[in-house]
Amino acid sequence: MVIAIIGILASMLLPVLSSAKRKAQQVQCANNVRQLVLASSIYAADSGATAAYDYTGGAAVLWMGMGYYGNQKGILICPLTHEPEPLVDFDPGAADLVWEWGSKATNRFLGSYALNGWLYDRASFGGALHPELMMSRQSAIQRPSQTPVFCDSIWVDLWPLETDPPANDLYFGTFSDTGMPRCTIQRHGSGNPAGASHVFDTSQRLPGALNIAMADGHVELVKLEDLWQCCWHLNWTPPATRPQ
Repeated sequence: MVIAIIGILASMLLPVLSSAKRKAQQVQCANNVRQLVLASSIYAADSGATAAYDYTGGAAVLWMGMGYYGNQKGILICPLTHEPEPLVDFDPGAADLVWEWGSKATNRFLGSYALNGWLYDRASFGGALHPELMMSRQSAIQRPSQTPVFCDSIWVDLWPLETDPPANDLYFGTFSDTGMPRCTIQRHGSGNPAGASHVFDTSQRLPGALNIAMADGHVELVKLEDLWQCCWHLNWTPPATRPQ
């Protein structure tokens, strides 16, 4: 009888303890992106550009170097994520998996966050079709308290547009799309990210949230449904209705 009662109590307490652990990990994740945005603001103050884009050396390497400087590479990784087995060169992440940039043959970086690509000092990759939307200098950022710099994501960078729909796979996101689908993943605020939905009806309200560090240095836990209310690029106009 006593053993049965202990078992019942344990089954009641375990979900509570798991939830408390995830909350603590969410707070640590927020601290990570806060440190990254602080490092990027120092870089911008020194160089004049928000983030240098040079894929001969690698724009990703430049900002990821912020985390590796002084052996502080842990700030690149959300504690709710882990390394996949096996590691694959240049492999995107998922709700509970880190991404891998680079290879064993060169430099390998692991992380959980993306830089807002509209902040690079030149338009390329996802921003190549819309150079007029770039915010390549700090003075071009119109609404710093609403402009994301770093956020939870499945890849190193992203270039959201107002017309981007979310990914319908909230576990893997959509790597091939360089915009919003790279960060519409259930990492925070909706239980264990390992259980994120692989097939979600995007006409419904999106579950989950991301930690986002804004250009003014503060960090917010932003619901996936509200990502389109952030100001990702120059002259961003939030859509009246979230794209589906």
